[in-house]
Amino acid sequence: MSRPKEVIDMDLAKKALEEIEELPGHKICLRLQAIASCASHPINTVSSVFGASRQTIWRWIRRFRDGGVAGLRDKPGAGRKSKLSTAQKQAVAEWLRQASDGDGKPVHWTVKRLSMEIEKLFGVKLEKTPTWLLIRRLGFRQMVPRPAHAKSSLESRESFKKK
Repeated sequence: MSRPKEVIDMDLAKKALEEIEELPGHKICLRLQAIASCASHPINTVSSVFGASRQTIWRWIRRFRDGGVAGLRDKPGAGRKSKLSTAQKQAVAEWLRQASDGDGKPVHWTVKRLSMEIEKLFGVKLEKTPTWLLIRRLGFRQMVPRPAHAKSSLESRESFKKK
């Protein structure tokens, strides 16, 4: 008897998984298929085929029974609410864009200075990391001047630069 040919190799399986990931709502479809498969196959088999634990499959079944397809959607994480409102964030973005403070005076922003300005005008205390994250979320990046050695002269640095 001849040896059976391989129908699928690892590259093809990997490509199929990547294609599934790109489909909108692919998680819900897989969960529905797992629930439907439990009607005709043992839950251990279904869990091994879908790569989920038995408890996860049971949870999907319960969520589908209670809430239908909407119950199978992932719920957003709780997360911490922002201390700043949307309007306040827009004001901070405008300060950064115009390089001026809340009073309209020109300023070179640092994370600490921005944090102090937010506390002064909005009464909200933001530490260093949340202020830095706010700057990043608003689409700005911190610009830091190139370091210079304390004993170097300005003329030697300028002559060393590429022209």
